[in-house]
Amino acid sequence: MTVRILHIVRQAQGGMKKHLEILFRGLAEDGVALYLAAPASSDLSDILRPFAEKTFRIQLDESNNHLQNWRAVCSLVKIMRSEKIDLVHTHGVRAGMIGQAAALLAPCRKVVATIHNMHNPALPFSSVLQTLQSLLMRAAVSHTVAVSEAIKRELESKKIFPQGKTTVIHNGIDPGLFASQRGLSRKTLGIPEDIPVIGAVARLEPAKGIKYLLEAAYLIDKDYQPVYFLIVGDGPDRESLRQQAAMLGIDDKVIFYGFSSQIPSLLPVFDIVAIPSLREGLPIFCLEALAAGRPVVASDVGGLPEIISHGKTGLLATPGDAQSLAQSLLLLLKNRELAASLGCRGKEMVVQNFTCSRMIERTKEIYRLVLRKDL
Repeated sequence: MTVRILHIVRQAQGGMKKHLEILFRGLAEDGVALYLAAPASSDLSDILRPFAEKTFRIQLDESNNHLQNWRAVCSLVKIMRSEKIDLVHTHGVRAGMIGQAAALLAPCRKVVATIHNMHNPALPFSSVLQTLQSLLMRAAVSHTVAVSEAIKRELESKKIFPQGKTTVIHNGIDPGLFASQRGLSRKTLGIPEDIPVIGAVARLEPAKGIKYLLEAAYLIDKDYQPVYFLIVGDGPDRESLRQQAAMLGIDDKVIFYGFSSQIPSLLPVFDIVAIPSLREGLPIFCLEALAAGRPVVASDVGGLPEIISHGKTGLLATPGDAQSLAQSLLLLLKNRELAASLGCRGKEMVVQNFTCSRMIERTKEIYRLVLRKDL
C-alpha cells in the first residue's frame, strides 16, 4: 500500500527550499505519495509539483491573524480527511503549529515535525509562542527531526519536546553538482582575475550577520592588497547594507549581486567563503561551498561547528565580532596553502557525511518508525 504523506510548509526560502526539493525528489523516486500544503504566495508549489501527487495553496504566513490561521487549520483538516493522509510532516515553527493543530482535529496521529532553525528570541511574544509550540508538539507530534545537534540541544534544554523522541538528520546535498570548477567569468562581474574574492550567499537580514562582514571588509581593506567582496542574496537589509558599505568607504570593493539560484556557477568565483551568521540551524550553503572545495570562515554558532572543524575543514570566528572575522579571513588570504588544504579536507568531509541520499534514507527510517507505532 502506498503511504500518503502531507508536507506542510510556510513561505520557504534559501536552505529550507533546497531541503524540501531534495527531500521530495528522493522520496518520489522511492514511490512515496507526496502531498504539499504551502502558502499561495510561495513558489514551492511550482518547484515541487513534478514530485507531488497534489499541491494545495493555503493562507499560511508569519502573521498573528488568528482568523486567517484558523481558516488554514480548517483547510488542512479538510485536506487530511479527503486525501486520507497517513502521515503529516510539518516544517518550521509556525507551519508546524498550524499543521499540528489540524492533525489533532482531523485526526491524524502520525506526525513528524522538522525544526530547521534555532529559536529567535526577537520574535514578538517569543516566550508565549514557545510555550504554545511545546504544548502542540507534545499533544500531536510523534517524532521530531532536528537538522543539527544544536537544535536538538535547544529543544531538550527548553523542554519543548520530550527527550528520546528527537532525531538529528543533517541537511544533505548532491556533491557532484559542485564538483566543476567552471563558473561565471569574473569579467562579467567587473572583477580583475588577479584580485582575490571573498564571497557570501545569504538572505540580507540581521540574523545573517552581513553587517559584520562589511565591518571586517573595512579592516581587511586597511591591512591587505585589494580584495573584492561578492554578496549574493536579497532581503530587507539590502539598502541599509549598501549605505553601510558607502559609509565605510568600501563600496567600490563590495558587489551586491542580488538573488541567484545558480550557486554552483558562482562558487568558483569565490577564493574564500564567509558565513558570518548570528543564528543558524545547519546551512546548506556551507555544505555547497565545501563541496566546491572553497575554504570557509564561519561563525561559531548553531549547527556550523558540526560542519566546520576549526583548523581542519574551515575556520570558526566569534559571531558578531568583525575583528575575529577579519583575522580569520586575513589568515587565509595570506596563507594560500592553508586555504587550499582546508578546502580539500572540507570537500572530502561533505562527500562522506552530508549527502542527500543519506538525508533521505534517514528520513524514511523516521517515517517507518512512526507509521508502525500505535499512537
